[in-house]
Amino acid sequence: MARQSALEKKLSDAVKLLEKNGYTVTPPAEPVSIDTTELNKRKLWTRKQAFIEELRKYQGTYSNDLLNDFFRYWAESNRTFTKMRFEMQKTFQLDLRLKTWYNNDLKRKRYHTPTDQQRNEKLADILTT
Repeated sequence: MARQSALEKKLSDAVKLLEKNGYTVTPPAEPVSIDTTELNKRKLWTRKQAFIEELRKYQGTYSNDLLNDFFRYWAESNRTFTKMRFEMQKTFQLDLRLKTWYNNDLKRKRYHTPTDQQRNEKLADILTT
């Protein structure tokens, strides 16, 4: 039998004294294993909801498609699900980022190939002249 350390001896004596005085001493529960990835996802989900609420304030100013694209881009999480893209920025001011996103969206639409609807409108203009 291995010899008890001084601390183990004191603990054993304290337990015996407690039990002698009518207390019930139970051993500590096994440590619970927590999947940190799942825990991080839960925390991230809460912050994503808060980000959505902030974006809802701009629904009258910007189109829903633009806000959805903005959200999909900036709410992308890192590999460990601890932060979203916008949280990793040194600076991030939502209203200014939205203005820039909107202006860049206008530029992209201006210089991209026309959509089917735009082609049909041009064709209609040509046919009516």
